Amino acid sequence: MNSKTLHFCAGLPRTGSTVLMGILQQNPQIFTTGTCALPDLLYQYVLVKSRFRESFQAMSSEQADDAMYGLVHGAAQGWFNGLTNKPIVISKNRAWANVYHIFPNSKILVCVRDIRDIVESFDRVNSKIKALHSFGESESLYPSMTEEEKYNYFFKEINAFSAGLYNQLPRFMEVFVKQRDRVKFIRYEDLLQEPEYMLNEIYTFLGISSYQHDLNNIQQTELFEHDNAYFREKTDHKIASVITKFTEPTRTFSKAFQNRIINEHKWFYDGFYPEVKNV
Repeated sequence: MNSKTLHFCAGLPRTGSTVLMGILQQNPQIFTTGTCALPDLLYQYVLVKSRFRESFQAMSSEQADDAMYGLVHGAAQGWFNGLTNKPIVISKNRAWANVYHIFPNSKILVCVRDIRDIVESFDRVNSKIKALHSFGESESLYPSMTEEEKYNYFFKEINAFSAGLYNQLPRFMEVFVKQRDRVKFIRYEDLLQEPEYMLNEIYTFLGISSYQHDLNNIQQTELFEHDNAYFREKTDHKIASVITKFTEPTRTFSKAFQNRIINEHKWFYDGFYPEVKNV
């Protein structure tokens, strides 16, 4: 078996990670994924559930720890050897936040975007749907919600967005403070404004020679993600073949709604968008 160099792509939803993976896979040395199943399998079914098996509990802690470490690394190598002959893998899934520490040599790309525009993006998705809308914990369909209910839906309920914002992203921020050479944050706005520059920055970060990408011929990742596996809304991760040119965002939520996002997430804006002030 060929030994793969494994890196991760994580971050918030609606931040361009799918298109970034579509671009990077043009490199004949790099295999990228849609949302990869592997980290969830390793976390839930190997690292957690194995602890409750009597035969595993009967092992000495030293042997069990060494064996589990070997199993996880062997599983990752076997998984990607079964998918590609390319030597470098960038696996996209926010769930790597649960197990990244077991892969100390893997680097992490973390995609972020102005939170106001992530919310607006989700809102636009729901506006295109006729009946199969998102619904919150109150089981209210999204279009029927007030702005207050929508704010609670995005920021007070447990979902992929809030988990990424409040749980996973802070983990990577702390890793960045302790191991600056291990994490690279990629702002969605920067990727669209200066894609060639950002791609060169990514290659430098990963320690890989730069590659001349065709930004007018972006393809879906070979391991493509079909969103219908998660929910019934009419969305998917299909990407345009040409990278979107950056334009100033149009926001439909009220200024009070936007200011509340900024005020209640000062830590985020101070870290990633210090130029943003109340509107």
